Amino acid sequence: MGEVKVLREHLHPLVSVIIPSLDGKRSGNVERLLEDLAQQTVQEFEILMPVGFKPNGRARNEGVRKAKGHYLVCIDDDVRLGHERIIENLLKPLLEVEASGHDWTKPGEGRIGMTGPSQQLPPDATWFQRWAACQLPRTQFPIVDDYTDTDMVTHMCLCIPTDLYKAVGWENDHIVRGTDVDLRYRVRQFGYRIVVVPQTWAYHPIPATFQGILREWFNKGRWTAFNRKHFPGFDYEAPDGILPGGKYVPKRSKAYRALRFAARFVMGLVTFQPVRLAAQCAYAVGYLRGWFWETEYTPEPTTTKEQVSERV
Repeated sequence: MGEVKVLREHLHPLVSVIIPSLDGKRSGNVERLLEDLAQQTVQEFEILMPVGFKPNGRARNEGVRKAKGHYLVCIDDDVRLGHERIIENLLKPLLEVEASGHDWTKPGEGRIGMTGPSQQLPPDATWFQRWAACQLPRTQFPIVDDYTDTDMVTHMCLCIPTDLYKAVGWENDHIVRGTDVDLRYRVRQFGYRIVVVPQTWAYHPIPATFQGILREWFNKGRWTAFNRKHFPGFDYEAPDGILPGGKYVPKRSKAYRALRFAARFVMGLVTFQPVRLAAQCAYAVGYLRGWFWETEYTPEPTTTKEQVSERV
């Protein structure tokens, strides 16, 4: 049975920071993340931690039900913030939209509606993590100098007006993977842009060992297949770069995806990317298991040192 812990109270918060966690600790990273938040230039926020809820979409919704802030900042429990102006920078374009008199419950008509930082590896990442990250998609996004339309605004760290979050239907309580992809899709369908903001970054680790990467990608394939089998229709695209012309293509055919998977595998062979090749194989094996054998979502607990970097 889960609970929503109030880690920091504020009588009239501008922002509600939501940090979902399976165990409330994430091997000590939660405490370090709270220290980062204490250094932020914007301090008008409360901190809520939904603990023990699954899947992760339900966890965030439980936090939002108790939230009093006008804006939501959702942060994964294995993340560290890059500097003291993260929340300030995430809020800036949204506050400008609101200052123009816009109502977040109305269609966006091209306005910015969700923001996030660039995703970086932690400064203490090992040579192996840096080498592996160069081969794996969606592990890094460059620091930018202007608002940049991308699909790399993720649950790692994102900011969205509370009214907009609710207007597009909250997060999905049931799907086990792709909850942020689904949320982004609905925000865009409502007419809003999703951008990474300038000179703003957060640190998100990848597994520290080859075995850890294989386990992570096996679980990605496993729960992606489970998701598609039990909750069809949520197989949205998740490109990892800058969106060409700011345009997002939400769906691709099964044939297109299969050919793309094969092309990426061949490219990994040609360019000698062993981590990528092994990860794709692990994903494929996990996909088969998820499709044919899994009947219930059971995420692994994140309590060991290795699992600090695991994202189910």
